[in-house]
Amino acid sequence: MSTLIQKIENITTCKVICTDFFDTLVHRTVHPNYSIKLWAKLLIRELALEITANDLFAIRADSLSYLSKKKNKNVLEIPYATLIEEVYYRLINTAALRKTDYDHFKKTFEQADYVSEVSVQFKNDVIINAIKKLKQEGYRVYLITDFFFSKQLMSRILDHHEILDVFDDIFVSADVKKSKENGSIYPFVLEKIDAIADEVVMIGDNKNSDITKSGLHNIRSIHTKNLSHHRRNKKNLLGSDAVSFEKVCSRIENRCRNSGFEFSEYIIHFYFFTERLYTKAIKHGVNDLFFLAREGLYLKKIFDLYQELNQFTDEVKIKTHYLKASRQSAQKLALKPLEQEEFNNYGRIHGQMSVIQLFDWFLFSKETQTNIIEGSKIDPDTLHTNIFNSEVFLKLRANNTFQMAYEATRVGQKEAFIKYLNDFGSNFKEEGIALVDVGWGGTMQESLYNFLEQQVAVTGYYIGLKEIYNILPDTNRYGLNFSLYPYRDKSFEILKANGQLYEQLLGAPHGSTLGYSIENDVAGTIEFHEENEKYVFDTYISHIQDYMLIEFKELFTQLRSIDYSQDLAQKYMTNMAMRIGILGNKKKIKFVQNLSKGFYQNVGENKVGLNYTPGQLEISKRNFVTTFIKSPEKVFRFLVKVKPYMYSKGIYGLSWPLNLTYYYMKLNFWVKKKWLSKDLLR
Repeated sequence: MSTLIQKIENITTCKVICTDFFDTLVHRTVHPNYSIKLWAKLLIRELALEITANDLFAIRADSLSYLSKKKNKNVLEIPYATLIEEVYYRLINTAALRKTDYDHFKKTFEQADYVSEVSVQFKNDVIINAIKKLKQEGYRVYLITDFFFSKQLMSRILDHHEILDVFDDIFVSADVKKSKENGSIYPFVLEKIDAIADEVVMIGDNKNSDITKSGLHNIRSIHTKNLSHHRRNKKNLLGSDAVSFEKVCSRIENRCRNSGFEFSEYIIHFYFFTERLYTKAIKHGVNDLFFLAREGLYLKKIFDLYQELNQFTDEVKIKTHYLKASRQSAQKLALKPLEQEEFNNYGRIHGQMSVIQLFDWFLFSKETQTNIIEGSKIDPDTLHTNIFNSEVFLKLRANNTFQMAYEATRVGQKEAFIKYLNDFGSNFKEEGIALVDVGWGGTMQESLYNFLEQQVAVTGYYIGLKEIYNILPDTNRYGLNFSLYPYRDKSFEILKANGQLYEQLLGAPHGSTLGYSIENDVAGTIEFHEENEKYVFDTYISHIQDYMLIEFKELFTQLRSIDYSQDLAQKYMTNMAMRIGILGNKKKIKFVQNLSKGFYQNVGENKVGLNYTPGQLEISKRNFVTTFIKSPEKVFRFLVKVKPYMYSKGIYGLSWPLNLTYYYMKLNFWVKKKWLSKDLLR
């Protein structure tokens, strides 16, 4: 710093300092062209373009070349707005861009340029601090840069680096239509700042543009060679996005695994789900997302954080809402008048129930329950395998008090819920409802669609889709991390295996929604929070979620500057799920058992906890071995249960051979990819 200051101060006639920007005041962590590649990645995401980043990069480059020849100008002198317009019409012509007006495209284009640049830049504090000191001594300071930005956008970048106030003015080649490269900008600047050449010193790293060309106009210069940064830029032409992506994810996974917050590496699953949800919502023109309780609370939190971090909220802001609902509350909303309601499938869903449990499910008051029991002369505590098809339920149907209480619940729940839904302020009747949840089949989606009399489209966006119901044009659903629809692949078989872990890690600090109420004209929810479940959340889950939030931010920061494909993300998630499922240690297994004690099932018997037994493995040993040899992913859901079972039996020490199955699966996938690439075996 002192050397630069001394050089300036030794030029006694100097009153004005002009400085270059790139590789003088700031450097990039990537090759200069890569920032344009990142621009392409962001623009594709924000505008749902039907094009690859490589193709969009080429369109921009060719647009500049074409405009340069057409206007007989250096590419650095092409006005930024002219470039944007040319790219816009090329995308329109190729049908890559649909239903986007020019103003929105222009704003998004500019924001993508801004974000892509600041995400890979870092300051040269030595030179910046020197210039700041010279500014304080009374020198006038100007920025002169050859770049395709507008002056406005360059000002934003300077403001991002907190150095905007250092400059008396800014001159950008694309803005003034003159460049340093051919020297035309220097006499223009001298005239604009009302200075003579003898009063000016130019600071820059480019020997031709900053030193030689300024010298042709009798401007003295100081060459900041920055050879190491130039070498790095050339080196950054090499390398692989895939390798960089793998390194980032591995670093995050390893840090999570060693953090003491068990299974916090699942944030990688949640991150890519969030990224895909955002992209899908943009593509589908979604204005409001309804995150379903309870897993949706954390998913909403990280989605909101994603929108905040991506810096496009001024252009596209998807409103998010937290919709408290459960299978219990949804089933009540679907109830028909008693004489029409057949309660199909309710017995299968609820399992064994007593009359008291049934009354609690209907939200009957204690007084009402007593009156019905006394009037029907039934045993309230006996468990019934399928109470809805039992003789005791026939008695209840004939009871007047039950009939009135049933109808009051049915109508009251519908009225309370529709008010609850309206209070969100979403235009759902015209735009439809977009639900977000962990998965797995779309029960809530179906219930809401039927509640709205199939007049409002209800779309579902899930981490995973494991079941197929009657999917209609107005009930589309998407498993964003894994799905059996439209077909299942090996990734699906592996990622779906530990479904309960997704649910447990996405726990919420409140209870399950039993129904809805209206008090003082305000719609609310009726909830129940099981004590074991509350304990597990407070003791384990809340701390894991806090830590995962930190790693989510780190993932975003590190992955933003890498142009990776979703195929890479899918491959990484799949391999990580295999590692977690098969190579998990005793500590993780014990932790899962502790979590399972708080896994509350809010229908039927309302059981707490999960247990794995060999009886759950509905496959013969012979078929298991045959299937494993041919397609090991198809029995992965069984493999992940073996270690927990052996641990529960006290023979965990004998489970080490299971680790070999991980390496066999990797070998199996490699062999199929290399020699069975036609993928004809299913």
